[in-house]
Amino acid sequence: MEEGDYEGATDAFNRTLAIANRFGDVGLEMRALAQSSTVDFWHLRWEDAVAKGLRIIELASRVEDPISQASARRWVAITLINMGEPNRANPHAAATLVIAKRTRDQYVLATALWFNELLFSYQGDWEAAKVFSEQGLLLSPSDNRMVSSRMLLEYQVGNVAEAREYMERFVEGIQLLPPPPNYDQAAMALKIPLVVQITGDMDLLQIAENAADMVLSASSATPLVSQLARWGLALIAILRGDVKSAREQYSSLILGHTRFVVVSGDRVLGLLSQTMGDSDQAATHFEGALAFCRKAGYRPELAWTCHDYAETLLQRQSPADQAKIMELLEEGISISTDLGMAPLLKNVISLKEREESSLVRGTGYPNGLTEREVEVLRLVAAGRTDREIAEELIIAVRTVTTHVSNILNKTDSANRTEAASYATRQGLA
Repeated sequence: MEEGDYEGATDAFNRTLAIANRFGDVGLEMRALAQSSTVDFWHLRWEDAVAKGLRIIELASRVEDPISQASARRWVAITLINMGEPNRANPHAAATLVIAKRTRDQYVLATALWFNELLFSYQGDWEAAKVFSEQGLLLSPSDNRMVSSRMLLEYQVGNVAEAREYMERFVEGIQLLPPPPNYDQAAMALKIPLVVQITGDMDLLQIAENAADMVLSASSATPLVSQLARWGLALIAILRGDVKSAREQYSSLILGHTRFVVVSGDRVLGLLSQTMGDSDQAATHFEGALAFCRKAGYRPELAWTCHDYAETLLQRQSPADQAKIMELLEEGISISTDLGMAPLLKNVISLKEREESSLVRGTGYPNGLTEREVEVLRLVAAGRTDREIAEELIIAVRTVTTHVSNILNKTDSANRTEAASYATRQGLA
């Protein structure tokens, strides 16, 4: 694995497993599977990593080996998290923490705390994530994984002063590492552009670009580490509006990209497509990101996808996109409000005001009603419930509720009955 030789590693583990089976050595089988699943994870063989981890869990009742058990639970948990299956990952993440405490191994315990932090951060449960983060940083203050995750969390919720402190610790910590490639340097290449997307501080991109270049220049980088560095270069190209680099990164990432690690792969591809000027291709990728994030319940990433997708459609300036744009923006506002993502909320509101201004000028509907709001109002006037409206318009019930609230505010109506009367008076019913 250290030399980037997946086939060599696999051959060695297969021979080890053959010996373990021949002698009935369950402990050796567990250790071999644990180490083999580690190699599988870093080489993006995630189904294999999960299968081996589950096999170790089966064997755990026969041999007391907490290190192998912790490894098994760890790789099953993080793999399922990245595959967008947090409900399956949750019990393994919790079990990893319990077993890690028995090992009395600081690295194993810090890793278990980090995985639990990631699980809750991806779902937008910042308070739960901070609990695990505080424990991890108390145990291992210089752990770059914990520091960088906390940095991104604080930027997401707008705690800029705290976030900058973690940023400084992260950059200093990376400078103390041995030469790349490793996860921490790849994480720097990816996470700093995500910070720039929030803050707009373009000067930080050079740090990320240097980290990515160092990782990708090393021939022994594992596929996952290489992909994270390339995602970082992709975001740098997007933020700089570098069309040539965007095309290069899209070509590299479109083949065999993962769906999610810190950020949605489809969202990155959508942004690359937007930078390249292909809005149809961008829309396809954004739809993939929306579907993945909704199914996984990764609400912060879903909110960012709504923002980026809406911005892409705004740039396309097609009347046919108007209803879709408003749905995306309203969903983005709803999520970022619920999760306290102040920087994103500000950006989404700005996009929404821009679009509403355009719609008022273009549609001529009274009281600043948008085309989609008029569609919802007609169905309200027809006596439909929010769920029935959602089914007819093929949108989320929560989105319908937001539309109805906007309609009541704009028409100065106290309830749905008054809104229906307004629709009749205006000839909209």
